Amino acid sequence: MGIGDILSKSISYPFSDLTKFLIMGIGVIIVDLDTVFGELFGTESFMVILGFIIAVLFSIVMLGYSINVIKRGIDNSIEIPDFDFANNFVDGLKLILIGFVYFIIPLIITLVLLFVFGAIGSGLNQVVGSLGIWALIAVIFIIFGIFAIVAQARFAISHSISDALSIGEVFEDVKRIGILKIILFLIVVSILISVLALILAIITVIPVIGVMIIDLLLGGFIFLFLNYGIGLLYAE
Repeated sequence: MGIGDILSKSISYPFSDLTKFLIMGIGVIIVDLDTVFGELFGTESFMVILGFIIAVLFSIVMLGYSINVIKRGIDNSIEIPDFDFANNFVDGLKLILIGFVYFIIPLIITLVLLFVFGAIGSGLNQVVGSLGIWALIAVIFIIFGIFAIVAQARFAISHSISDALSIGEVFEDVKRIGILKIILFLIVVSILISVLALILAIITVIPVIGVMIIDLLLGGFIFLFLNYGIGLLYAE
């Protein structure tokens, strides 16, 4: 399946069930509840703190739910999954652990590079002036980011942390799919999302309602579109 077919199926996926699409959008609104409460009650209100707590908890649920969407893509199913809050929450916590492992490695490498090249204790300007070092750091984070995406897909199949953290097997999956294909997919997706965000940005000038509309429509669409696309990409 080419990138065009993956994108075409991913774009149409959120509209395969408009009711679930809107439910997903409501989920995104809940994740952004601290912002909504801030506009309604003021940023110093206790409601903002309450909204933040609810948003964090539901963010974990949404993170776990994304695994179910990725699995639909792997299975090439157009069904939008239902929420299973308990299991979604547990899967979300597992994904946080997986993400931590994949990004702590490049973070350590970055700190070592900064130390070696004198960024720590020897003058930050030495590294700031070295575009090569920062480019290398960026490449390292991109590579491990790609690994983390493939690890999510592996986790979606088995729900096993060990499968997701089997870096050797993840590397083989990346080679199978094609790292250039993955990068091209992410670039095209980023451009598409940016264009949609710019088109809908004007709606945010509407107090409270504007943010909720963006979350409901754009947020829900991006969530389903992106994760389903990852599943289709991994199924290659």
